[in-house]
Parts: sequence; structure tokens; C-alpha cells
Amino acid sequence: MEAWQSRQSDDSLSVYCLIGRTLKLFYVNVFAKSITMFRLTRSVAADTGIHIGDGHLLIRQQGADTSYTYDITGNALDDQLYFLSHVIPTIESAYGMSKFGIYVPRQETWISIVYQSKDIALFKNKVLGLPNGRKLDLSIPSLVFDDPRLMKCCVREILSTDWLVSFYSASRKRADKYGRIQITMTARRVIEQIDEFLRQYIGIDACCRVRADTPSLRRRARHVLQINRAEDINVWRREIGFSNPSHISRVMVSERLGECPPSSNILERLSYLAGCSSEVKANGPLPRSAFGSILNEMRKQFGSPDLPLDQTLGRMKAVNERLRRLARKLPQIVADD
Repeated sequence: MEAWQSRQSDDSLSVYCLIGRTLKLFYVNVFAKSITMFRLTRSVAADTGIHIGDGHLLIRQQGADTSYTYDITGNALDDQLYFLSHVIPTIESAYGMSKFGIYVPRQETWISIVYQSKDIALFKNKVLGLPNGRKLDLSIPSLVFDDPRLMKCCVREILSTDWLVSFYSASRKRADKYGRIQITMTARRVIEQIDEFLRQYIGIDACCRVRADTPSLRRRARHVLQINRAEDINVWRREIGFSNPSHISRVMVSERLGECPPSSNILERLSYLAGCSSEVKANGPLPRSAFGSILNEMRKQFGSPDLPLDQTLGRMKAVNERLRRLARKLPQIVADD
């Protein structure tokens, strides 16, 4: 009797899964008649992770017109290489988009990439299910979550925008430092999905803490996922990887020193790694040759950033030429020739 009930339960589950997949395909096909459909490539999955982390979609009705705007914002210094040499190439590969707005405030503290596209906005919102406006009900789209190959790309970019590498001591009496990868988000479902994916497909036993702090009227509860074991961090590096040069530089510094100063910025870390400074400090922008050397080393070890030296410098120059009209510029990482 118990065996029969078990088989019946399994059969019912299979039927429900089949119905779910059928409804999902029907949903996509219905919308495909009026929405441009993009192939679910690794680039689209990576862009989805970037969107979940630091992206923002706004579809807004203005009288008879509707605007379709997407932007991603980060630190003007620490995320500059990530934006110019990875995020933009990812969007270009995912959607064929080539026209971007770049914004930097007078204080040069943050940088935003902005573009407008009805086709991309509707695809993100209606097909992938990414929210319009505030990301209150956020989750990894099922079309990505159900494919482990795509999930690796998506999770890598979520980590590139919403994570940190820190170092801690097992006890006050020991000087040894241990690495830790930590994701902190207000999107509980995303944290749970990443935890499930890591356990089921990657074999990483992460620590997941729901409502890790006390919410207030102005702040939603935050949820934390931590990867503490050295073996698990190595598995992450091998199976999923890193793509943000700022985070890669932290890993590279920690491999040399056993830890990475938590308050250091990317210029300071690159200066140390390139041999321009004996400490994790910067004496100014890096010479072109030193920057090229460490960039090549990152690409060799981690496969990122996407663009080689000449293309990276070309993008920096092009952005600065556009910003110069507004009497603004990017924080300088590489010295002028």
C-alpha cells in the first residue's frame, strides 16, 4: 500500500512538472507574438544576474508615450573596469545593444550605464519576469533557474554585484585568516535559490541566514548567504568563477598576503599586484605597462575581464571624451601616455 502511494505521488509530481513546463512554454509563446524573443544564451543569463544585483528597469507611461529604460549603477572607481570591460560587452552579446549612456556625477563617486529599448525591456519584464520599478518581488527567472548551465552565469554576476570577499580569524588567539564569500540581499527568494543551486548542482554547503538583521520602517530585512570553507571557495572558483576585476584583485592580494585589507580600493590593490607599491597602497595611476601586465594575469587566471588591454583603454578614453563635455571624468586608474 505504501509503495503504491509512493508511486502515485511520484506520478502526480511528474504530471505537475509536465503541466508547469507546458504552461511556461505556452506563456512564452503567447507573448512572443508581440515581444521580440531573445535566445536564452549564457550572455542573457549573465545579464540577468547583473540586473538582479544592481540593475533597475523602468517602464513608464507618459501620456500617449511609454519610455523603456534600464540602468545599472556602481562605484565609479572599483566597478569601472567591471562595467566597461565586462558589463557592456555582456549586454552587447546578449541583445546586440550598442548605444549606451554613461553618467558620472561631479564628485566622481558612482557610474551608471543607461540604455533605452522597448524590445529588451519587455523581454526582461514579460518573458523573464523581472520586476518593473522597485525590485520588491524578486527571484531568479525560472527559465534560467531550471538550467544549471545558465545558472552558473547568472549566479556569477549576482556575486559580482552583491558580494564581498572578507577574511576572519577562527579565534582571537590565532593570527590565521580564513576567506569568506558573502552575499547580502533583501531578496529572500534569490538567496534561497542560490543556496539550493549550490547544494544540488555544485556541491557547495553554504550557510544561509534569513532575516540576518532587524528590519525597520525605512529598511527591509536582509538575508545572507556565506561560503566559509576553503574547499568550497575553491570549488566556486573552478565551477562558477569570478568576473568583477575589483573582486578578482581581492582574491589575488589574499593569495599573496593571506588576507586583503578590507578598506582598500581597486587602484591600491592593482598597484600592489603590479609591483608599483610594496604595500596595498597607490601612489597614483598605474603606468600602461604595469596595468597591462596585471590585466593579462587576471584574464589568464580567471578569464576576466573580457576585453584585452587596448580595447579596455579605448573604452576608457571614449567615455572620458563624452564626459569631458560635462566637465567630468572617470576616476583615473591608468596614467596618460
